This record gives sequence, C-alpha cells and structure tokens, in this order.
Amino acid sequence: MSSIKSLKVTTLAENLVMGGGLGQWGLSLLFELVDAKGDPRKIIMDTATVPKALLHNIEHMKLDLSDVDCLVLSHNHYDHTSANVEILALTGGVKVHAHTDLFNPHIRKNKKGKTRDIGVPKGQGLPEIEAAGGEVVLNNSPIEVVPGVWTTGEVPRKSFETPMELREGTKLLTEKNGEWVTDNILDDQSLWMNLEGFGTVVASGCAHAGPVNILNHAKKLAGTNDIACFIGGTHLAGRNTEYLKRSIAELEGFGFKLFSPCHCTGFKATSWLWETFPKEFILNYCCREIDLLDPPKNRVI
Repeated sequence: MSSIKSLKVTTLAENLVMGGGLGQWGLSLLFELVDAKGDPRKIIMDTATVPKALLHNIEHMKLDLSDVDCLVLSHNHYDHTSANVEILALTGGVKVHAHTDLFNPHIRKNKKGKTRDIGVPKGQGLPEIEAAGGEVVLNNSPIEVVPGVWTTGEVPRKSFETPMELREGTKLLTEKNGEWVTDNILDDQSLWMNLEGFGTVVASGCAHAGPVNILNHAKKLAGTNDIACFIGGTHLAGRNTEYLKRSIAELEGFGFKLFSPCHCTGFKATSWLWETFPKEFILNYCCREIDLLDPPKNRVI
C-alpha cells in the first residue's frame, strides 16, 4: 500500500476555540500533505455549520485554498455541510466526494411528531455545488481521493456501537424511494492514509458508524495491526457511563501514537480519553495545527 510522505492537519472549524478564531458546533478539517507520488496536496473534509465563522478562521490563519485538490463530505448532517458553496468559491472547481445517500432528505422526529431537517441545508445541495464548480463523485466503496489518501467507503456495523444517542421517542429518518425509513446514517465515511515513518492515520467527521467499527475497517483496508493516529468526532457526547467505558476499553487496543478527538465527543468523554491516553492525547480546537511528524510539544493548550 502506497504511503504519503508528510501530513499536517489544520482545524478550520470546531466547538472549542483559543486565540483569534471563532468556534461553532460543527467541524471542518484541512489536510496538507505530500502524496504517495511526491506531490503537494490539500484536502478539505467537511464544511461545518456557520459559514461566516468558518471563513473568519480561514482568513485569520491567512490560508490559501485556491490549490485545494478536493472536498470530502463525511456525512449528510448540517454541521458538516453548511458551507459547501462558500468553500468551493475559495477552492474553485474541485471534486466533491460523498456517499450516494448524502443528498437524500434527513430529518429528526420527536415523540410529539415534530420534525426538523438535519441534512444538507438548502442552498448547499447537489445543484448548488455543481453550479459553484464542484464535480460531485458519489461512491459507497473506498475511493482514492489523491494518491495515498482514501475514503473508508460505507463502514460495516459489527460492534456494539450505535449511530448516536437519542432522547426517548426520537427517531432519525431518511427518504428513500419515496418512503421515510429509519436513518442509520449509512453515508458516514472517514478518511485514512498510511504516513511514511509513522503509520496509519484515520480522520472522522462524526463517527456515526462507531469509532471502533471505523478503526477496525481502516485496519483491514490498510493491512495493518495498529492505527497510529485518530483525529475527529467520535459521537461519544451524551453516552451513558457503561457505553463510554466499553468504547474506551476497545479504543485502548489500537496502538495510537496520537489521539485527537473533538467536535461531538463531549466534555465527559474527552476528559476520560485524556486520562486514558495521557501521552498520545492532543486537544483539538479552531485554528489548531497538528504536524503528525512534528506534533505540538504542549498537547493540551
């Protein structure tokens, strides 16, 4: 399996913030790397919830996104897809990789029958993306987005994990073939890559497929026994104590060198993960830069 030569991950949008950035409930990550062929590449994963805050952080960091190679949308939810058009305005006509279910309607319905749209917001969908110059590539299987960087494709659900914690009586629904059916967020995908001299790196949006499922799937795809780095959302927010303990116990077996959970992980799970991985843990926040071959010396501020 081919390996990339370097990797820096910059958090464009996240819940936490330090310095001059703006925080929000959402996630957007920039990957700067030298690919398996030795060429410089840039990938953006997800476009957060609040375009103005995301664009502020990009300007604050003085980032040039005109040479971005592609945009990867990890799943359909609005907190990952609300600035697709704005990002494409900065990047130009690039490929946009997503699962075939991503642009379907997705709603949350509470026990009183009240519904709320939680999928890709109006004005950020397929027609608008194409009008902004995006070339949409829909695929449920792993796909190499640049040499040495792959999507996981649709992740098999084999563990105890569930897509997310819901209040009693609340349902997630998606429309397929004209019918509303249970939404198990099957469009959830992550990115993975082998970094030369370091190991396999996995980056998730929200990990609705379950971090354990995702990491086991990535191990199989990469042909490795360990995952050197995980970064991104885990959707451990709101989970009960038993679920958290089981998740963390499973995560301890992956052999991390760096571990940087963020966004939908939640304060309780984040603090427990820090206790579990004190040497590997890196606190993530808006405008944080993580060079995997030269990680920050101070990992918690």
